[in-house]
Amino acid sequence: MPRSRLQPVTVSPEWVRAAVVHAQRIPTPAGQDSYGTAAEVLRGIGLIQLDPLTRVSTAQRLTTLTRLPRRHRAEAVDSSLWPAGAPLHGSPVSFEAFTKVACLFPLEDWPLLQLRRERVQATHGDRFAPGIREQIREVVAARPGGAQIGTIESALGAARTTGWNWSEIKQAAELMVRTGELVITARNGIVRLFDLPERALPPEVREAEHLPPDRLRAALARRAAGTLAVMTVADFAHHYHLAAADAALGVELAELVPLRVTGWKDTAYCLPQLLEDMPQVPASLGAGPAAQARLIGPFDPLLRDRGRARRILDFDYTFEAYVPRGKRVYGHYVMGVLSGTELVGRVDVQRVGDTLQVNRIFAESGQSHRTVTARAAAGARTLAAQLGTQVQLPTAAST
Repeated sequence: MPRSRLQPVTVSPEWVRAAVVHAQRIPTPAGQDSYGTAAEVLRGIGLIQLDPLTRVSTAQRLTTLTRLPRRHRAEAVDSSLWPAGAPLHGSPVSFEAFTKVACLFPLEDWPLLQLRRERVQATHGDRFAPGIREQIREVVAARPGGAQIGTIESALGAARTTGWNWSEIKQAAELMVRTGELVITARNGIVRLFDLPERALPPEVREAEHLPPDRLRAALARRAAGTLAVMTVADFAHHYHLAAADAALGVELAELVPLRVTGWKDTAYCLPQLLEDMPQVPASLGAGPAAQARLIGPFDPLLRDRGRARRILDFDYTFEAYVPRGKRVYGHYVMGVLSGTELVGRVDVQRVGDTLQVNRIFAESGQSHRTVTARAAAGARTLAAQLGTQVQLPTAAST
């Protein structure tokens, strides 16, 4: 456990849940305290997990739309995260990298992942011959604005990647992204563009990656605490896929406030300013009005760490898309129903043409099915409006 000169502050699980949800700035129906664009959401929450499944919509769209006003439309999300023409004729706002999975990060957070890139380089940097990496760099350098992986493969006479059958060039290029030898800050439609960091990243961002390692560790811990609100060392490690020792050192260097949460085994931590807001946070407790409900995607920051969701939100979630149909408990693609600071239920949902189809609605234990149905319907209507679709709710007999 990290050492701290501060005495732990005792807080309740209910306070932690409220603080965590409040930090997500999910808007009220009037759009108060909401973000204005998907890029603002990314900067606020610090990390958006990417996933190619589109049964409802892409992961980045679902995550950002949950935090945007009802009037915001899905088609504006990608153009905000990957501005047209960036980096050749505009300013990029994000870069793609990996925790354990592919994620999108705010451009200004590039320096914070420098130590992770160095660790990947030290562990896997000699996996491919330097000549292959240099050839990839030459192809990318010759294409202002970056190159698609197919372009790189063709230029080097490699077999084309199909699905998960990656060519050696594709494997090497992806490793170069993990080590920082290449960077992805732009897309051509849905196709990622590999570019050179020295060309795609602003000088001030590149310069900051050379800060002393302990400053980077502390800054990364503070960044995580700002977006997670309350976190254990394990939460921090999971969020950025860090070694436990590295996460513990970062928490110690950041001088976060230790918290003793009733019923928790591990010490939690938060930024000092969160405790200054402590009197205001409990006011957001409770389920809230039905119209305020939002649907939460399976890769949303509130759910992507399944253990954390169980501990803080009392929500036991399993993603069943890859579970055989007969063994699924809830459905192929299930979203949580957030009302106030509580996940009160879940819905099996899919997009069919121009219709957002809610197949079934499930209430969490202790929740009124009738109340949850009303909140799920409100959340589905909000998401359908953002997706530009109609909504089809289940009949009473099928809920």
